[in-house]
Amino acid sequence: MSDPLAAVVTAALHLNTVSVAIPALDGLGGISVGYERFLPARKLSIAASVQLRESAAGDYTGVRTGTGVELRWYWRANHQAWLSRQPAGSMAGWFTGGRVDVSFDATHDSIDDRWLDTAVELGASAELGYRIAPWRNLEITPSWNLGWRHEFAQRLPGWSRKTVGVGLTVGWLF
Repeated sequence: MSDPLAAVVTAALHLNTVSVAIPALDGLGGISVGYERFLPARKLSIAASVQLRESAAGDYTGVRTGTGVELRWYWRANHQAWLSRQPAGSMAGWFTGGRVDVSFDATHDSIDDRWLDTAVELGASAELGYRIAPWRNLEITPSWNLGWRHEFAQRLPGWSRKTVGVGLTVGWLF
């Protein structure tokens, strides 16, 4: 037997988000776009993103493409989020999550007009963030992450590194 009140509340929630990563719009050029789907019964969301960036400048040209998948848990989803106008139970407020991604880089020497190398980079990270939904369906999401990346190149040995990151997305809930 289903609960009619729960069905009405779930119908009022915005279960989808489309967003753009603001740091990806820096001076080199590029874009990162994401889509997130909320599962309110579990307080979980799954997100996917794609990126296209220029990764080098000057005498070199670099292109990076990539994709990532993330699982987020909004542990306080049943509470009204600070600075947000979304109803309790929505994907606003504190969340934590994990992400895996893969990207492909290609570097071109503009002086010699030749491609130098291509690389594949695998990454994983843990994230903490806070989504604010201050006005209508607008969402602003700052986040912080700790991660690990490993790069495989054709002509160079592979190498790993730890990462610390700060992110900011702006998007639309629907």
